[in-house]
Amino acid sequence: MRRDIAWRLAALVLVALLALAGSARAEGTGRIFVSNEKGDALSVLSAKDYSPVADVKMPHRPRGMMFSPDHKRLYVACGGSNLIAVLDVASLKIIDRIPKIPDPETFDLDASGTHLYVSNEDDAELTVLDLATKQVVGRYKVGLEPEGVLLNHDGSVVYVASEGSNLVHAIALPSGKRTDIPTGTRPRRLALTPDGKQLWVSTELAAQVDVIDTAANRVTDKIDFLPPGMRKEDVSPVGLVMDRAGKTAYVTLGRADNVAVVDVASHKVETYLLVGRRPWGITFDRDQKRLFVANGGSDDISIIDVAARKVLKSVPVGHYPYGVAIDD
Repeated sequence: MRRDIAWRLAALVLVALLALAGSARAEGTGRIFVSNEKGDALSVLSAKDYSPVADVKMPHRPRGMMFSPDHKRLYVACGGSNLIAVLDVASLKIIDRIPKIPDPETFDLDASGTHLYVSNEDDAELTVLDLATKQVVGRYKVGLEPEGVLLNHDGSVVYVASEGSNLVHAIALPSGKRTDIPTGTRPRRLALTPDGKQLWVSTELAAQVDVIDTAANRVTDKIDFLPPGMRKEDVSPVGLVMDRAGKTAYVTLGRADNVAVVDVASHKVETYLLVGRRPWGITFDRDQKRLFVANGGSDDISIIDVAARKVLKSVPVGHYPYGVAIDD
């Protein structure tokens, strides 16, 4: 009986904490942030009407971005300056710079918001950064040109895609034991199904997504892309997101100027959506009714109605947009 009461109390505490976490970011700024890789700036737009709010000057080559759990800070990887910039979301001011992070491109943040897992492209390394002390507390050697980084749902494994070695690495935490998983040519970005059983990885020069069984740590299926009128060599998938229900995935196809819509259960492409030139980064809004796609070749973002599977409009941003983050 005592054990049952204890479990019920623990459940109530968890629900209360989750409610507090939700309320902590209930009132977003309603802004869209776009990192402009060659413009050394963030374009900030209104999420209501997509009008420009500000252009925020950044250190050289801003690329990957991620909010803190409370959305008060936006972490931005600035590869050309070898640092992580910390932006105050409310004031749009850079409030900190975390230096000596060699050529960061993308990263993931643990659930507690205390550690960043950063791919260091030039050093063939994954760096673990303690945000409180701004010190590197872990280093893991990986393959050549690491890019995509993703923690699994319970934080026990971090996956790293190494473009130059055609490998995805599964690194057990905290032991650091590494398992190498061969993939198609030039793996880039990663997404997990909600049950954690499948890891999807975009393989840019293979024109496909590889599906990895996370229990076996091996590729068990491959999803090919070929929009109508395109040649296979024109198709270069990179950006990859999956909805919370694990029903549909969306893949940006780079030079093919399309986003592929994929049924997760069957691994079948359902349709293609024509967007701007060289679509790269892609993200949902909070309620997953809209998708936002960064088009590096046309200096704009495409906004997609998810239910209608229709591109609503394109909005100009800065030079060579890389990624999108939304504080809604």
